[in-house]
Amino acid sequence: MKTIRIIMGCIALLLLCTTCDNKLDIVPKGKTTLENVTDLELLLNQEWELSTHPVSDLGIICNESLGQMLSIPDELSQSNTLNHAYLTYDEQADRAKLTNQDARYEAIYKYINYMNILLEKLPDATGDESRKAPLMAEARIFRAYFHWLLVNIYAQQYDAATAAEKGGIAYVSNPDVSEQKTKLSLEETYQCILQDCSDDIIEQLSDNNATNVFRADKAFGYAVRAKVLMQMKRYDEALPYALKALEQNSKLEDRSTIKETLSWSLPYDTPGNYVYMRGATRVAPCMETLSPETSQMFEAGDYVNNYDAAGGWSEMYGQMFAGISNCKLYMGWSTSANEYGINADRMCYTAAECYIRTGEIRKGLELVDRVRAKRVENYEPFVALYDQQALSEEEAMALLQKAKWIECISTYENFFDCKRWNSEEKYKRVITRNLGEYGTYSIGPDSPLWVLPFPANATRYNPSLTQNY
Repeated sequence: MKTIRIIMGCIALLLLCTTCDNKLDIVPKGKTTLENVTDLELLLNQEWELSTHPVSDLGIICNESLGQMLSIPDELSQSNTLNHAYLTYDEQADRAKLTNQDARYEAIYKYINYMNILLEKLPDATGDESRKAPLMAEARIFRAYFHWLLVNIYAQQYDAATAAEKGGIAYVSNPDVSEQKTKLSLEETYQCILQDCSDDIIEQLSDNNATNVFRADKAFGYAVRAKVLMQMKRYDEALPYALKALEQNSKLEDRSTIKETLSWSLPYDTPGNYVYMRGATRVAPCMETLSPETSQMFEAGDYVNNYDAAGGWSEMYGQMFAGISNCKLYMGWSTSANEYGINADRMCYTAAECYIRTGEIRKGLELVDRVRAKRVENYEPFVALYDQQALSEEEAMALLQKAKWIECISTYENFFDCKRWNSEEKYKRVITRNLGEYGTYSIGPDSPLWVLPFPANATRYNPSLTQNY
C-alpha cells in the first residue's frame, strides 16, 4: 500500500516540473527588464498553475471529496493538521497557526503582480501601439478574476447588507512588492473587481482565442463578470453576461464517446475552455477520492461512472486508499478538468441558475439538459418534468444542484456555490459526512471553516491581514 502511494507521488512530482522563460525574471521591488510590447505580452503567455488542487482543501470542506490519496485512518490519527481539521470539521483547530505558507495564495498574487507590471509598463513600451489596449484589457480581466478567486477562498460570502463591515482581501493594483498592501472591506474588494471587468474593458478583448486556452477573450471576459455578479447574488445582472459568454463559445464536452472508447479523455486545450487554470498538475480528477455522499450522486446513466474502464471512479481503489467503504477514487491520467478556470459547460449552469432565480425556470432547465445530454445515457429531460407539472424555484434548484455537483467535481465551483447558497435562507444546509467506523461529522452554514486562513508568512509582515473568520 505504501509502495503504491510512493509511486503515485513520484509521478505527480514529475508532472510538476516546468520550465521558466528567463524573459519573465522579475527584479526587486516589482521592476522588470521587459520594455517592449512583444516582451511584455510574455506575462500573459502563462500556463496558469495555482499549485494546489482544489480537492485537497476546498473539496474536503464542502464534502465533495476526501482529498487526494488520503488514508482516513492515518489522517484522523494526527489531530494537529489541516487535513484533520477539514475531515472532522474541527472549528477549534488553530488553522492560522497550521498555515505557515500557502502555495495557491502565493501563486495567485504572483500572477496579479505580472498583470500589474504589464499595466504599468505597457503605456510607455515600444512596439505595436494597436496591441496595447487589448493586452491591457486582458491584464485587467485576469486581475479581476484572480482577486475574485482569492476573496471567495479567504473571506466570507458576499452579502450586500453586511459586505461593508466584513473583511475582504488586499486588492493589489500596483507592482511595487515592497509596499505594504492594506486589506479592504468585502464591499470594497468586490467594487474593485467589478471595475476591472467592466463593459468597456471586456469590449477591448479579442473575439475568440479558442486556439489558446491560456489567453483571455470576450467569452472569458463576459464569463468573469457573470461569475462575479452571481456570487454577489445579483442574478438578474449576471444572466446577460453568462448568455453573452455562451454566444461567444458554447462548445460542450461530449462524454457519450466514452461508451465506445472506454476512457475519459479530456485535453487541457479542449475548445470549450475559455481559460484553463490548473492546480499542481494537468491531470484532474486523478487520484481524487469522492466522499461517500458524493459517490451516491451520479445519475444512473452517467457515461464516466458506467463506461470508463481505463481508470474511472472505483470503489475498490477508494477503499484501498481511503481505508473506508462507499467512496470512489478516480485513477485515470488522461483527463484535465479545468480546476480554477472557466469553461462553456459550467457557464451553462451559471446561466441556468440565473434563469431559475429570475423566474424563467424552464429556460434554466433547458440549459441544464443541454449539458446532461452529453453526460448521461438515456437521460430524462428536466424540462419534461417541468412540462408535466410546473416546478417551483426550489424544486428546479434541487435538480440543478445535484447535476451541477457532479459536473463540477475537481474544481472550486462546489465550494463557492455552497458558500453562496449557505447565505440564503431557502438553500442553506448542514452538510454531514459519514466516515463509517471513524465517525460522522457535520459543518453548518455559518462555520468559520468556510473561510481559509491567510498564511502566516503574509500576516507576519502585514498587520492589516487579520483573519476573516
